[in-house]
Amino acid sequence: MARFRRRSSSAEEGIGWIYADLFLALTIVGLGSAVITTSSPSSSAEAPKVFQLSCAEFSVPVPANLTPEAGGKKIESAIGTEIANRGWAPESSKPGLAIVMGGFSGSEGPGAGDGRAKAILGQLRKSSPLLSQIEMRTAGARSVRVNGTETSVGGAGSYLMVVYLLFSGPQLSEDCTR
Repeated sequence: MARFRRRSSSAEEGIGWIYADLFLALTIVGLGSAVITTSSPSSSAEAPKVFQLSCAEFSVPVPANLTPEAGGKKIESAIGTEIANRGWAPESSKPGLAIVMGGFSGSEGPGAGDGRAKAILGQLRKSSPLLSQIEMRTAGARSVRVNGTETSVGGAGSYLMVVYLLFSGPQLSEDCTR
């Protein structure tokens, strides 16, 4: 009597089908999780303002007293005056970048002024809400060219802030080559 043996399938053949089933299940889950919604934009949602950096810089002497009540008010006043002089609205302009220059004495190098400028950055940020979120850089100098004019920083313990404003409005056309 002839016996017929049932041929057993190998594990290698079954693994191929397991991967195919797994891929099919993941595809279905992926397609099922892709939710497409359509909604009209809300009329009350306001688009965020887009600001551009003005290359017309201006200098602000940093007062010795950097408390918000004294030095902070002087800095805010100088920035407000510059914004008004440009004919910009305060709500469409704000400081965006400040370079804080630290003066140094004859026996020191620019690195000493830079170090002193770095040391007051925290106080400057706390002195005015206008300065709390802007980019600040430091340098040591005795004088600096600001918007085409040579401006004195002073000796050790003197500071000058060169400020660049951000403006939200029509494209600015400024001479940035000075």
